[in-house]
Amino acid sequence: MIAEESGHFSTPQRTFARLWPWLSIGLTLLFIALGLWYIVRRVSLGEIAQALTRASIGYIVLSLAVMVLTIALKAWRWQWLLTPLRAPQQQTPSFSTLFWAVMLGQWLNTAVPFFRLGEIARIYVVDHQAQTGKVRLLGTLVVEKTLEMITLVLTIVALLPFIVLPEFISAPGLPLSIGALFILLALYLLAFQANLVIRLSRHFATWLPAPLARWLLQLVVSGLEGLSALQTRRATLVLFGVSLLIAVLSIVTPYLLFPALAIPFGFVEAALIHVVVSIAVTPPSTPGKIGVFDGAVAFTLLYLGLDNEAAVVSYTIIYHLVVLLPKIVLGSIAVSRTNWRRRQVEADLRSDTVK
Repeated sequence: MIAEESGHFSTPQRTFARLWPWLSIGLTLLFIALGLWYIVRRVSLGEIAQALTRASIGYIVLSLAVMVLTIALKAWRWQWLLTPLRAPQQQTPSFSTLFWAVMLGQWLNTAVPFFRLGEIARIYVVDHQAQTGKVRLLGTLVVEKTLEMITLVLTIVALLPFIVLPEFISAPGLPLSIGALFILLALYLLAFQANLVIRLSRHFATWLPAPLARWLLQLVVSGLEGLSALQTRRATLVLFGVSLLIAVLSIVTPYLLFPALAIPFGFVEAALIHVVVSIAVTPPSTPGKIGVFDGAVAFTLLYLGLDNEAAVVSYTIIYHLVVLLPKIVLGSIAVSRTNWRRRQVEADLRSDTVK
């Protein structure tokens, strides 16, 4: 029965999977064409080339280094989240395993953004190498995404006294803050009240068939273990501290490119660029976020009053390359190091669904 239903729905899914890459390529080419058309109308290619050749290589390399350091800190934060999951006699997944898993995830989300395969790949790679448990890993990713949402909201709040934010950013600021804090509070309470949640789950499981009850209890216990890092105040403070450092470095990356192109902006303007780009690239779009990323950066620079359009275009190109290059280069290495195979992951997903 399950096999028949799976076969029934697999054909349109496979058709969409085959068509989407071509649609993504088409959208990417369209964005590139529109961007080139806009550039040719507003500024000459010679002016852009001149601005690019004058850019300081030192600041660009430093910005690239900060970008890689930010990714490494995300892997280290994930290691903190995973450490309490293991019994004392068992080994925590190594930093190397987690770093390459993170790079693989970012590479996949860059290359195939619509399907959001990056998070799935991260879970399967680490579980395959360290036998950590897929549901446990999923629990840590929930905490990770919540922390990122909170730090983004805190950045928006910190910007309010210094700059007038665009309406689409300032309008949902309070609801986002309340929502993010509510999610974190709920996760924190779940982590500290794990025994109560397990008892309630066992009580409700008595109403279910035995196989479904066992599956539900295993899911609840594994998921709660994914939140166990929040059970100690020290670990919670470390996670918040690392998340804030990641947020600061995410602002430092675009900030270092201002002196590289002699643009008279500072840390506040870099923070606004980080916020606008983070919001713009969240929904799935084109490979490499081509067009979406560039439009967000250019819009922010123009909004901030930068009237040198050659500098706007040059900054946008360099910043996009600084963000993309580590994901492409290190992500390509991660594909071979993790021995990732999409078909194997899809087969495992079907197997888990049948179970």
